[in-house]
This record gives sequence, C-alpha cells and structure tokens, in this order.
Amino acid sequence: MIDRDLPLKKEIANNIKTLMKLNGIKNQIKLSEISGISKSTLSDYLRLKTLINPGNVEKLASAFNVDKSDIDPSFASPNRSNQTVTIAAHIDEDLTEEEMEEVRKYIEFIKSQRE
Repeated sequence: MIDRDLPLKKEIANNIKTLMKLNGIKNQIKLSEISGISKSTLSDYLRLKTLINPGNVEKLASAFNVDKSDIDPSFASPNRSNQTVTIAAHIDEDLTEEEMEEVRKYIEFIKSQRE
C-alpha cells in the first residue's frame, strides 16, 4: 500500500530534528518532557510511522517557540514560506555553540520583523 502522507511525514520529521538541534535538545526523552508528548508518539513521528495531529503540532510549536508551520508546512499561509526550517536544515553540524546561538538570534530577529 502506498503511503500518500510519506512526503509530509518526512518533512515534519526533518523539521522536528532540525528544531531539536537548534534548541539543543539532544533526545526524544527531553523533547517529551518539554512538549508533553509521549516519547513513543514522538518516535512514531520521527520514524515516519504516523502523521502528526494538530494538537501535537501546537504542543511542539509552543515547546520550540515557533509557528505551527515551522513544524507542519500544511499550517503555512499561502504567503508565508518555511524559511526558518529551510535555513536551519542547511546548517553544518560542526558549528560551535556560540555560532549556533548567533544563528538562533538571527532567526528571532527575522521573526520579529513580521510583527
């Protein structure tokens, strides 16, 4: 059977992984504690087993302090691109903690410009 949601599941999983890196969250247990979503449910999202539900998109967005569309692109308005996660997905893993903090500050600056 073909999983028609697979491309969306992959994008959501990549977004969650990227946001975990950006926020210094090293494992699913810590993300579970912060978000209130069970570790097994988070594992299912990251292993592409299930599609995230809107309530958990909200919980993760709140935990990461980002828009829901930064988790699940289907929440994006037609005029807004998913710039934060797109930029973050291209960050090399060899950044120092200070460099990563500068990236976080820049992302917050960009977000503040839309208010």
